[in-house]
Amino acid sequence: MSFLTNLFSGGAGSVVDSVGKVLDSVVTTKEEKMQLENELRKSEIQFQLDFKKLSNDEQKMYLDDVEGARQRDAQVQTSEHATKLGKNVASFLALGTTILTLGLFFILIFSTQAIEHDKKDIILYVLGVLSAILTQIYSFYFGSSAGSAAKSQTIANMKDKQTN
Repeated sequence: MSFLTNLFSGGAGSVVDSVGKVLDSVVTTKEEKMQLENELRKSEIQFQLDFKKLSNDEQKMYLDDVEGARQRDAQVQTSEHATKLGKNVASFLALGTTILTLGLFFILIFSTQAIEHDKKDIILYVLGVLSAILTQIYSFYFGSSAGSAAKSQTIANMKDKQTN
């Protein structure tokens, strides 16, 4: 137990100091130290670039998935072979979920009867699930805020570049 305590309370710092001392003894000239520092910076920059690329790839996969769902919905809506139910089932489910969620909120807020404690926990759990589903429905039909957040970040980056 004392090993873990030492490691997390200061042992890690002493390990970093030891590594630094070893590098100082191996790297003796100022040019070698500058070269080592440049290599470390290059590695850090490369790591940041790789991380950003992975982040972008993940975002692209997510957006491709959303776009695929919207294209599938559009194909069903425009298909001459789709039944009336097939064309409207997503809309009916979205509308039903919205009404059910808002109705449950209304009952919880304006109910004059006390809800039993054991049933209250179940109702709150169901309400949480319905709220999450409602968020996904709104994101599907009205777009998500991910694009808006990315746009805000791009504008902030452009302002930073202009001030520099």
